[in-house]
Amino acid sequence: MDRNQKKMILVISVVLPVICVMIVAWLLLLQKKDMSFMQNEKRHIFGVTFMTMNNPYYECLDTRMRAVIEENGDILLTRDAALSQKRQNEEIRELIDNGAEVIFITCVDWEKAEEGIQIAVKANVPVVVLDAPVKNDEAVTCTIVSDNYKAGVLCARHLLSVRNSAKILLLEHTTTGSGTERIQGFIDTIQGNENYEIVGSGETDGQIESSMPVMEELLKNYPQVDTVMALNDPSALGAMAAIEGAGLSDRFLVYGVDGSPEAKALIKDEMMTATCAQFPYEIAKTAVLTGYEIINGMQVDHRIVIPVELITQRNIDRFDLVGWQ
Repeated sequence: MDRNQKKMILVISVVLPVICVMIVAWLLLLQKKDMSFMQNEKRHIFGVTFMTMNNPYYECLDTRMRAVIEENGDILLTRDAALSQKRQNEEIRELIDNGAEVIFITCVDWEKAEEGIQIAVKANVPVVVLDAPVKNDEAVTCTIVSDNYKAGVLCARHLLSVRNSAKILLLEHTTTGSGTERIQGFIDTIQGNENYEIVGSGETDGQIESSMPVMEELLKNYPQVDTVMALNDPSALGAMAAIEGAGLSDRFLVYGVDGSPEAKALIKDEMMTATCAQFPYEIAKTAVLTGYEIINGMQVDHRIVIPVELITQRNIDRFDLVGWQ
């Protein structure tokens, strides 16, 4: 064997193992990237846009939905429309661009929400409506709501049982289907009884900070009133602040809808009359289950209604005062 052959053998014996190690490392790196890509590919992406996150009820819904979805190793993208239907429509488009396979929505405006829903329909992304129904739900895959009309009925029935007459103010959020149905249930139940008179109403957007000045103005215009029916607990709490400020707490009955921890604490302390409880844990669980069924190509109900329950002094001890139900 000549000198050149020996040199070649030496080079091969040194270089070849290095090349092999590099090839193996490269293959492992490639495999790692491929596996990561495959894992990401298997993760489902859901999107949700709430009419506002300035409401503890929607915070609760989002938290519970996220917990279940992330427990499955999947992703929930959350957006806050801040009471703007235009912004919500843009958020729907953004969620689609970010890969959302199903979009959950609580509509800002139950009549004008169709534009946003059609954006999803054209992109072949199913829409599941939560809490606040849309007026035209033909394009929606599923609607999951509390029994909003029944909530108003239960509040009115309680009023009829505890007072022989009432001068009533309504605090409304007329662009939402849920708020409209609750107030309508209340009105229909007391209708025809001349001892119970609705003397005025105000638009609150379902917000504490909006309902307080609205209530202050209503108290000036209708000094004879003694009862408030609010579409939700935040509106009721704002009304109570105005009533307290006017020194009229002793004569007022105050009704809300939600079953929020704040409202339950006030009922316990005999400061608020009643709240009709929604069950956001149940709604969140039902929503996520429905979302997975849709992804898996299963048939789902077009409308799912979750029962409500009136909370008063009589049954307050059955409910958790700290959290939601």
